[in-house]
Amino acid sequence: MRVGLAFNLKRVKPKAGGAHDEEAEYDAPSTIEAIAEAITALGHDVVLLEADATFPAALLGAHVDVVFNVSEGASGRGREAQVPAVLELFGVPYTGSDPAALVTTLDKAVAKGIVRDAGIYTPSAVVMTSGEEPLPAGFTFPAIVKPVAEGSSKGVLPASVAASEDEARALASQLATRYAQGALVEEYLPGRELTVAILGDTVLPPMEIVLRTKDPFPVYSFDHKLEPTDEVAYEVPAKIPSELDREIRDLAARAFAALGCRDVARIDVRLDAAGRPAFIECNPLPGLTPGWSDLCLIAEAAGIDYTTLIRRILEPASKRARRATLPERESASFSL
Repeated sequence: MRVGLAFNLKRVKPKAGGAHDEEAEYDAPSTIEAIAEAITALGHDVVLLEADATFPAALLGAHVDVVFNVSEGASGRGREAQVPAVLELFGVPYTGSDPAALVTTLDKAVAKGIVRDAGIYTPSAVVMTSGEEPLPAGFTFPAIVKPVAEGSSKGVLPASVAASEDEARALASQLATRYAQGALVEEYLPGRELTVAILGDTVLPPMEIVLRTKDPFPVYSFDHKLEPTDEVAYEVPAKIPSELDREIRDLAARAFAALGCRDVARIDVRLDAAGRPAFIECNPLPGLTPGWSDLCLIAEAAGIDYTTLIRRILEPASKRARRATLPERESASFSL
């Protein structure tokens, strides 16, 4: 096939503490090269399509059969849906979730509401823009405060945990101003942090993010995702009881389905004080940096090499291309 690779290229390198984080979600040239090489190794031709204002015209001139989409979009709460919406407009099949699911999952509050309505446990939260919004009944502290519609842990730092209502309101006001969007104030769960990758109809074993900081309320922060650090270790598969493993994977599968995701996603989970798993957020455009991104680490531990991982993400879209139909949201059944 002739495969278009839709991406946003990272040209501004972010710094510790969240400085220069405007392109933190974009991919480095080495990641784009790795994906392109894997697609080529599968026997396809690759056409690079940067997801900027030139994308629609470039797409029309590329004559691709399918698009492998890792684009984050330009700006706004709907940015992750921009490229898939254009692809649907022109009838080009693509990998990953559709525009509705991408908009839904990027807004953490909307995603939490949907999974809660599906009967999935998620910590109590409120979105603040002024810092004066009322808290939900029974809300308890500490709380973690983060931008409501950002990825790559943008705006999430060790200081993002508020011990009191006054601290939470001040943090929310600061974040709302900096990122020009609401801040999610969410009850902080003190238990273990895990993430679950879903690949097609398979839920892979959870990976635990082990935080080795001296902070009383540890946070997997923006800085941890910039460079390797002794403060974080990745246990994959997670060393957890089989019953908890099944419970976490079931939660992930149910959230994936409730949010309308397709092909691939990563679900973040945290345990509460009683050890009960809770949905935190969903990333339907997980990073694909070899040897670094969570999805890649989980796949490798499951015996899935990088080229095979790319093939398994591409295969459903290839089938949609062969059917020559517009992508449709598909019901999901999972193997654990």
